[in-house]
Amino acid sequence: MFDRTGNGFGLTLKKFREARRVSQSKLAARAGFDHSYVSRLESGARTPTRDAVEQLAIALDLEPVNRDELLASAGFLPGQLSSLLSGEPEITEVLGLLQNNHVPEAYRDSMRQVLRLLAEQARHVLKDGDPVQDVVAAA
Repeated sequence: MFDRTGNGFGLTLKKFREARRVSQSKLAARAGFDHSYVSRLESGARTPTRDAVEQLAIALDLEPVNRDELLASAGFLPGQLSSLLSGEPEITEVLGLLQNNHVPEAYRDSMRQVLRLLAEQARHVLKDGDPVQDVVAAA
């Protein structure tokens, strides 16, 4: 879903830029970047920061759904989801690691397995109550 290895971001940026009939130079100027930066982003030679993606989205005057598409194409959590998780930095970090293709797949699979076990335990606690809490309450 959030692939930073391909050139999904470059193609998505170009699609939005061309739909707005804006040149690379004009977009760069609006976003406060050098025109060569936009060219390198579209070609996949550079990887943008989240701030850069947000600046480009503002410069293109994208609707929120399109901003989220641009963020996701660059490998970042969409704005709405990101704001929901802002109070949960651990979850945000884990999601980032799970999407990072530089982390070995076997390690990411282990992380997914641990998360499944945690979720299963939480469902059990919600369904049956926490036996540790029950013992403490009874004492």
